[in-house]
Amino acid sequence: MASEPMNQRQRRVRWIWAGAPVVVLAVVLWALAPGATEADFATIDTGEVRVDLVDEGRTRMHDVYVISAPVSGRVLRVEVEPGDSVTKGAVVARMTQAAAGFLDTRTDLQARASVDAASAQLRAAEAEFALATRDDERTRSLAQQKLVSAAAVDASQARMNAARATRDAAAAELARARSALQPADRTAKGEITVRAPVSGDVLRVPQKSESVVTVGAPIVELGDPSHVEVVAEFLSQDAVRMQPGQAATIENWGGAPLAATVDRIEPVARTKISALGVEEQRTNVILQFKDREVAKRLGHDYRVDARVVVDASVDVVRAPLGALFRRGQQWSVYQVVAGRAVLKDVDVGIADSGFRVVKQGLAAGDVVVLFPGSAIEDGIRLRQRESAAGK
Repeated sequence: MASEPMNQRQRRVRWIWAGAPVVVLAVVLWALAPGATEADFATIDTGEVRVDLVDEGRTRMHDVYVISAPVSGRVLRVEVEPGDSVTKGAVVARMTQAAAGFLDTRTDLQARASVDAASAQLRAAEAEFALATRDDERTRSLAQQKLVSAAAVDASQARMNAARATRDAAAAELARARSALQPADRTAKGEITVRAPVSGDVLRVPQKSESVVTVGAPIVELGDPSHVEVVAEFLSQDAVRMQPGQAATIENWGGAPLAATVDRIEPVARTKISALGVEEQRTNVILQFKDREVAKRLGHDYRVDARVVVDASVDVVRAPLGALFRRGQQWSVYQVVAGRAVLKDVDVGIADSGFRVVKQGLAAGDVVVLFPGSAIEDGIRLRQRESAAGK
C-alpha cells in the first residue's frame, strides 16, 4: 500500500516536469506578443442629421417710406426724432416755399429782348391769321357761285386753321417771355405742412435742422415695425441649393434663436470682395420670421446670422465624422468586435458638422474606432483609451 502513493507522487512530478516547458513557452509567447492598442471608441446611435448653411444677414422693415420735400424752400426744424411713433396724417415737418430771385442786368436785358421778339412774332401771326380768314371768306363766296371746287374751300379752311394755331403759339410764347420779367416775390409765403403718409416708426431724419432744400429732398424716413424680415447674402453656389419654404433660424441677434422660413431668393448676384481679398458672387436670400411679434424687437438694419436647413434626415443611423475615412471611393470604419478592429465598408448619406448618415454596414449600438491612425489595422487587439473611458 505504501508503494501506491509513491507511484502517484512520481507521476505528478513527471507531469509537472513535462508541463513546465509548455508553461515557460506560453509565458515567453505572451511576453513577446504585441499588446492591445489604445484607441477612442464611439457607439453608433440614431438621431437627426441636418445640412445647414450659415451666413451674415441684416434685418429690414418690409415697408419703408421716404417723406420728401413737396416744393423747393426752407425746411423749419423737424418735429420728430428717430424712434418716435407717428400716425397717418401726423405733421412731421413744416417748410416755407422759396421766393423767386432778382434778375441781374444782363438777364433782364435778355428777358426784355425775348418779350419784344415774342410780340413781333405775335403781330405777324395775327396778320397771317387775318389774311387767311379773308381768303377763306372769299373762297366760300366763290364756292356758292360754283366758281371754285370743294377742294379749294378745304385748302382755304386748312390755311386759316394753321394761321390760328400759329397765332395762339405766338401768344403763349409772349406770355412765357413776360413771366421772366415779373418782379421777385419777397412777400411771406404760406407755411407748408409735411405729413406722414402712413403710421410707423421714424427711422432717420436727414434734415434735423432748419435748411434750404430742393423739391424731392428726403426729410424723414418711416418704417412699418409690424413686418420685419431678414436679408442674408449667401454665396451663389449656396443659394442655388435653397428654395422658398425651407426652414431657417435667426441667430446671434442678442437672444435665443428665432424660427424663420425662406421667402424668396433674388435672381441677381453681385460681386463682393471678402475680408481675405477674394472676389465672391453673392445673392440676397429673404427670410420671414414665423413670429412677427418677437421680430419687432430687432428693428431695422440689425446684424444677425441666418441658418438655412437645405437637407435633413430624422431618426436615422448615424456615425461620428471622426470614425469614417475614405479608401479610394469607398467610406470605411473600424468596428470593434470582441476587442479587435474589424475593417468594414459602409454606405453613407448626408452629413452635418458632427455626424454622417449610415445607410448600410452598421447598426445602432455598434462600437467603432474614433480617429483611427496608422497604428490601427484590421484584426489587431484594441482597448479603450483610459482618458476616454473615464469621461
